[in-house]
Amino acid sequence: MAKENPALLIVTNMGPKPSAPFQGQFVANQVTELQGQGQAADYHYMRWHGDSLLNRLLKYPVFFLDFFWRFVLRRQRYDIIHVHFFYPTIWLALLYRALRHRQVKIVVTCHGSDIYHYQPPSQLYQWCAKQVQAWVFTSESLRQQLFFAPAKQQILSAGIQGQFATCTPRAFSEKDVDILYVGTLDKNKGMDRLITMLPTLAPYRIVVAGTGPWLATLQEAAKQYPGLTLVGAQSTQALQEWYQRSRCFINLSRNESFGLVMAEAMACYTPVVATDTDGARAQVFSNVTGYRVASQQDESVLIAQFTQAIQQILALPVEDYQLMQQACRRQAEPVLLPKVATTLRQLYQDLFHG
Repeated sequence: MAKENPALLIVTNMGPKPSAPFQGQFVANQVTELQGQGQAADYHYMRWHGDSLLNRLLKYPVFFLDFFWRFVLRRQRYDIIHVHFFYPTIWLALLYRALRHRQVKIVVTCHGSDIYHYQPPSQLYQWCAKQVQAWVFTSESLRQQLFFAPAKQQILSAGIQGQFATCTPRAFSEKDVDILYVGTLDKNKGMDRLITMLPTLAPYRIVVAGTGPWLATLQEAAKQYPGLTLVGAQSTQALQEWYQRSRCFINLSRNESFGLVMAEAMACYTPVVATDTDGARAQVFSNVTGYRVASQQDESVLIAQFTQAIQQILALPVEDYQLMQQACRRQAEPVLLPKVATTLRQLYQDLFHG
């Protein structure tokens, strides 16, 4: 009797580490949702992960050896391997194809820097890309930056957890946080920009949730600006409460392929102010779901525009703020994980039976 569902293995080079305990959590959430919908799936992620020099030097060799031991030598044979973060993770799928199953189908989800950081693409990168049967991009702008147009492709967010579907709107007056940031604390995410804006934003209550290399710098800034509160890494349940308590969510990224935290905030009826990135262009529409600051070239102009956009949201009339909240929710609903997983299951079926 023919199998109804393919044997699926999901692979990612992301994984939690002490300084970023929720890194790669969105992939794990996708696996859990697929399993909940009846698609059996095994999962391989970077289990040995940290910030030490030894880890940075050896984490990929260990990652590959761990994969070889757990899956190449395993009796179970997989029909489809879904790679999250194309390069260099794709080499695990190609290793499996070479040693275990020549007909295995490979699906790749590109998340951003797996394309951004490899331009122009090397010949080896291009060769690997041609071995993939189906591509998923987290935004249209990201898809356009791949060096060729794949025959089978689609735009699909990694998805935000289904529990965000239960959020209800809170009135502006019921919220006690003016500005919220959630994510990694590093330069790409714009923590230097946030620190530059702090003198102007000092009258507001700002909450920053996350960890990263800029944590110590932000801790020093918090001593000078008592309105700034650092709450560290937060669970999804805790984040949902922070989103609902906040009047405005900010995204200061230099590069962002989609930005799930923006979708999470909007699912919780919270408007977003964002820099002009691929992810913001897909979600943040000025005067509708928040404001997107156009300039990424001149830092002084960006800071001025971004600060002004925050002040605009916080000064909106009650009725206009409520309309923006409802638009945010409508924008986020297609990104809820149950819908994303359903789309992926159909993709797997098409490849398996095609």
